Amino acid sequence: MMGIATTTDQLRQFMDKIRASIVSYDIYTAVVMAIYCVLALVFYPYVPNASSIILQDMLIGVTIMALIVAWVTTELPVFGFLRRFYIIPVIYLMYDQVHAFVRIVHPVDYDHLFIAIDRAIFGTDPTRWLARFSVPALTEYLQICYFLFYLLPIIQAVELWRKGDVDRLDIFARGMAFCYYVSYLLYFALPAIGPRFTLHDFGMLDVDLPGIIFTPLLRDLINVGGGVARGVVDAAGLVNRDCMPSGHTMMTLVNILLAFRFRSRFRWLFVVIGGSLILSTIYLRYHYVIDVLVGALLAVAVLPVEPWVNTRLRRFLERGCVWKKSGTSM
Repeated sequence: MMGIATTTDQLRQFMDKIRASIVSYDIYTAVVMAIYCVLALVFYPYVPNASSIILQDMLIGVTIMALIVAWVTTELPVFGFLRRFYIIPVIYLMYDQVHAFVRIVHPVDYDHLFIAIDRAIFGTDPTRWLARFSVPALTEYLQICYFLFYLLPIIQAVELWRKGDVDRLDIFARGMAFCYYVSYLLYFALPAIGPRFTLHDFGMLDVDLPGIIFTPLLRDLINVGGGVARGVVDAAGLVNRDCMPSGHTMMTLVNILLAFRFRSRFRWLFVVIGGSLILSTIYLRYHYVIDVLVGALLAVAVLPVEPWVNTRLRRFLERGCVWKKSGTSM
């Protein structure tokens, strides 16, 4: 009986360690995957890759749990790294998956509304007005800045990791993941494809806004990531409905806000490139101005909510724990 009691206590302590090692972005990811899986089941006949999405999310969930267990049982640095940086590819996978559902759940585009709002504010279409200032060198610079959106948060995460500042890295990853996922779910509210399709001839973009060297390649990569390969006939019908809110604006500002909070050595670089990136969303015709304004407002509105959510999740996870790892910050 003593042996059984000892084994039971050891198992309880092990499970407490697992619960204490869960970071809130693990839960944010699980919630988003659960939403996607429910949508995949509900709209199964209409989502061609529904089975693939469910399988992907199950594998991601198992992988996350395996990394947590590996870190708790070994505390090897490699598992500490993978346990925190897995969130980077998963965030982009969640972006890719959401677009399997947006057009099915809400099959209406609201570009006409955003065009009307921009015209009411500015008296014209901002993307057309900016066209008078376009030159290849500026287009090249802004296209590079737009593409760097995917790299800027990774730079800050790696900086925190190299400093050994795991507590701040967890806070950073939580804030970024929470805001990314909120922006993805908001795509369902007001789907839109953007002015490069509605106000301009998408097929003439390379002629209207030529760059110098990298613009065509970067533009093609972004188009493919948005659901449009070069040469497709119905680009407007295939492209992701991800204009509202402007995730590029929202997440760039979240990255900048956290960079100043943590006094990142790259914070002013983030300001320069990030500011250029936000301008590029309009100049390069990806977004209406109203998308950008909403994205900016969401950055300052949603980021402060995450610590409140995190606190309540930690209370729930730690309820009943008999073991807490000293120095662990989630």
